[in-house]
Formats: sequence, structure tokens, C-alpha cells
Amino acid sequence: MAEVHYIVENINKIIAHKKLTKMGFADLVGFPDSKWSKISNGRQELSLHEFSKIANNLQMREIDILTWPQKFVDSESFAKDVSERVSVTFEVSPEKRDELLKLVMGEKKFE
Repeated sequence: MAEVHYIVENINKIIAHKKLTKMGFADLVGFPDSKWSKISNGRQELSLHEFSKIANNLQMREIDILTWPQKFVDSESFAKDVSERVSVTFEVSPEKRDELLKLVMGEKKFE
């Protein structure tokens, strides 16, 4: 039996996660069913062009298929998100503290 590349294994996991049949997936990405079957079984290689086409048709980024089930987080984007956060400080009496925390955080109990 041929070795299946981990990218193809990830694509198969995504297909299962999205509850697609192999035939439905082949239709979605525009491959003949037999072609995806060969790729899926490791008997045919997946080209970079085909990989990009699959990612596009699954409405995913290529990097997210590579890192499946985790999602790739760009450190620059993460730094931007962090820099856009706001910190707020309140000074309240101890009696109002619990009330304020419930208001801000929900009905969780703080002690």
C-alpha cells in the first residue's frame, strides 16, 4: 500500500469533519471521483495547484489545511489584535465590587 501524505490525510479529516462524501468532495473541487480516490489512497500525488484549488473550494487557507485541526495564527496579526485591546480600571467600594464584576463578567460568582 502506498504512503498517504499528511496533507492528504488532513484533507480527508476535513472532508469527514464537513460531513462530505468522497464523491461530493470530488464534485466540489472539480476532480473526477477516481482521481481523488487515487490521491486519497496515496497512488497519485497532489500537485500544488490542486492543493490550492482544494483550499479555495473548501473556503480555507492552505496553511489551515496544513495545520488542521489547529488554525494558523499570524504573529503580526496577533500582535495587532493585542495592541487594539483596551484596559479599563474602576475604583469602587468593596460593596460595589461584586455587583460590578457580575455586570461585566456575567452572573459568575466571585469570592
